[in-house]
Amino acid sequence: MKTKHYAIIAVCSFLLITALTNPSTEKHKEEVKLKMNAFLEKEMNKEKTNQNDELSAAGSLMGNALAKSMINMMVDNMVSSSNYILFSTTNVTVEGKTKTIGFGILGNIFLSSKIDEAIKQ
Repeated sequence: MKTKHYAIIAVCSFLLITALTNPSTEKHKEEVKLKMNAFLEKEMNKEKTNQNDELSAAGSLMGNALAKSMINMMVDNMVSSSNYILFSTTNVTVEGKTKTIGFGILGNIFLSSKIDEAIKQ
């Protein structure tokens, strides 16, 4: 076979692998949940250093559990993905406006750094 044939086979193989490993909507949602829960943990740890009594620790634990369940519900309702066969995008809808916050390709999801800024607000 000629080099041209190898190139065509390689491109077709890459396209097939990319299409087969495109992340699902659930994987996009899970990635956003992980990112938001990591941010929550970081913020809660900042507050834990200021609180030393047991009552504050118990309240913090309950607040953390409540916040995680709220994050999960919020992500399930607000986050979606658009599938473009070879890749997909992570979208969030707030107040009727949809914004792209990440993309997925080859089984991986890459979220924008803008999501960190949005979470802090």
